[in-house]
Amino acid sequence: MENDSDAKLREKIYQKAVARAEATVYTLGNTYLSQEDKTEVELWFQLPGNVMFYSFVIAAIWSVLVGPLRWSKIIGIPLAVNVIVGLLNWHFYNKNFVYRLYLTFLHSWILYLVGFGAAAFLFLKGAIALAIISLVAPFGLLAFAEPHLFFYSILAKKYRMHPKYAFFKRFYGYEFPFEEVIKKEIV
Repeated sequence: MENDSDAKLREKIYQKAVARAEATVYTLGNTYLSQEDKTEVELWFQLPGNVMFYSFVIAAIWSVLVGPLRWSKIIGIPLAVNVIVGLLNWHFYNKNFVYRLYLTFLHSWILYLVGFGAAAFLFLKGAIALAIISLVAPFGLLAFAEPHLFFYSILAKKYRMHPKYAFFKRFYGYEFPFEEVIKKEIV
């Protein structure tokens, strides 16, 4: 028969494990953020990748029209842009600016048009590999190559939670229910 202190300890351990899981796994179905908050955090999180897409399209078209660029530059320039925009976004987020970008240049339909248009142009110019990348990029299929996803996770370690939760803690001072449980000592 299990004694009371063991049962209480197990319950505390279970609560802490659940709180850690909630802190480190972000889902769109979370109950901590409103629908407006979820939209804002998605726009914030995806901004560096979308700007990176534009820089890739510019580099690819430049390579075809002006003069051939090495693949290291065609890939390296967008990656550098992603890192720079990601760091600026992490440290100097401006909600109005980001919303204006998404109402214009970064709107999903505009991204599709730019991607498909660039793909068609690059295909006609014989740059098949660049055309394929331009075609799939607006669908988010290149997210694995976006450096900001990695360093957002590193920067969020300070908060001991997923970067999207850390965003609201950092910019809005949110206090999430799971933080209280994580801070408690088990024994």
